[in-house]
Amino acid sequence: MPELPEVETVVRGLTRSLLGREITRVVVLHRPSIAGSPLHPKCLIGCRVLKVFRRGKFIRIDLDSGFGMAVHLRMTGWLGLCGLNGTQHGAHARLRLHLDGGLDCLLFRDIRTFGRVWCGEQEKIDALRALAKLGPEPLEIDAEAFSARLHARGGRMKALLLNQEFLAGIGNIYADEALFAARVHPLSLAAGVKKERAIALHAAIQTVLNAAIAAGGSSVENFLNTDGQPGWFQRELLAYGREGKPCSRCGSGIKRIVVGQRGTWFCPKCQRK
Repeated sequence: MPELPEVETVVRGLTRSLLGREITRVVVLHRPSIAGSPLHPKCLIGCRVLKVFRRGKFIRIDLDSGFGMAVHLRMTGWLGLCGLNGTQHGAHARLRLHLDGGLDCLLFRDIRTFGRVWCGEQEKIDALRALAKLGPEPLEIDAEAFSARLHARGGRMKALLLNQEFLAGIGNIYADEALFAARVHPLSLAAGVKKERAIALHAAIQTVLNAAIAAGGSSVENFLNTDGQPGWFQRELLAYGREGKPCSRCGSGIKRIVVGQRGTWFCPKCQRK
């Protein structure tokens, strides 16, 4: 599933090409992809794009007249601009928003159909349960607030970092990379992590996320940016997916365990409980 860096990469690509564009026609090709939307996407016809931004793993698009969109790519979703005669309009196209000028459209593709698009008044999009319950943005929260939030919660570190109500946007890849960088064991109890280690983890989270954004995200499986190009941060991964390979710090073998039904990679020597 695309995480914060991948979604931020998509948002930056869409911002360059969508601002000021008017939606002139809407074609829904797969109704389950808009399940739960406050209004049918046709409500956006005649609206112009004012802003494209990210909230956690959600792509948000605000339009004039008070309308907006939210998109969650889930496992295999893709959102970008395509020419109306492009080969991208194949079996996996789920939603087309035609744009002024008559030459291109905003296309939502999704191989496994887990992704979702919500449309309607901005206040109703903001109130969607999946959005309303999101925690702070990991690139905006300061170290003191992060530490206090961490020590107020129960549970294991890895599971907590994946909890979108704790922090919005971190997934499996970047949780493992941040815990590795901060030398925190994924099964450590959050409430028992010392403050200096919590501050180190805060710094590691922001460093890893910013580096991944700069690299265009990680294309471990299906992720492609709005131009159809992969990210390359997967080349920089030090823990995730590296079972049996030597730790870059101590040379010990990276180990894989399962935490909360998610594969988890760490160095048992550097990341002690």
